[in-house]
Amino acid sequence: MKQIAKISVASSFLWCLFLINGGLTVSAQTLPNYATRSAQVTISANIGEPVLRLWGYGPSASRVELSGYGVTDFTYAATDGYYEFSKAYLPSPKDLLYPELCLTGIDLTGRSTPPTCIPALPASLFSYDIGPVILPPTISLDAGSVTPATQTAASGITIPNSEVKIVLAEGDKPKTLADFSLVREAKAYYIPDYTVKSDSRGYFSFNMPDTTPDKWRVFAITSYSPGATSPKSNTLTFEVTSPTIAAIGNFWKLILSLLTLPILILLEILIILIIIAMSFISKRDKIKVPPSTSEPINIYR
Repeated sequence: MKQIAKISVASSFLWCLFLINGGLTVSAQTLPNYATRSAQVTISANIGEPVLRLWGYGPSASRVELSGYGVTDFTYAATDGYYEFSKAYLPSPKDLLYPELCLTGIDLTGRSTPPTCIPALPASLFSYDIGPVILPPTISLDAGSVTPATQTAASGITIPNSEVKIVLAEGDKPKTLADFSLVREAKAYYIPDYTVKSDSRGYFSFNMPDTTPDKWRVFAITSYSPGATSPKSNTLTFEVTSPTIAAIGNFWKLILSLLTLPILILLEILIILIIIAMSFISKRDKIKVPPSTSEPINIYR
């Protein structure tokens, strides 16, 4: 009862204050609007988009580029030559076939392989797993022309610890009237046993023939497993020239090297100076002849 009485007294006191002050002003504090960040959630799914997994082997540690109509991608091969495109999206099909795709390998020295193209895939499926696609080896020559008894080497990069077949094709020799024929003769020979082996990093090298003057074409093929070979590499041209022809060619290169713009400008300045000097000398050595005076003529009558 005492508590009820206290509450009644307190209520009566507050009511009296309200009547005296004409009402109390009630205010509410608004909390500051702190900036909030929503969670970044990305949800992706393949809905009706054809995906290609493409894998194989190529030159060790090379950059492998995938190209085609509407497709551009690249990856890097491992030290053992293995490369993989785990998710390459195929473009829209044409005539019920996806466009043709091609692979190119670029080794550590900047040499590239010829394109290795995959036939057009049927558009009946949305997922493909294709492999292994073996890329050709890269190849280059130390020199494109040498004289007999002057060896030069060829080198390249391919799959490590693999056999590389070297193919030599004899080039066309200069024709004479005795060699004239309506049917062109194709000269080429293949040395089946001429093979080299790449090392643990994929490097290989071999010497080019240098016995007699002739033109050669050379390319390489990698045997990555028994009975299976890669496409051929780029075909390079190599020439063994006679010492006389080589000397003439070097002399002609020297003449061409002198016919550069700075050399021509200096030559023109030198010629102008020589002409000025000659004209000055000729003027100085010229004898001046004084005008002749004639004796008066006496006319006798």
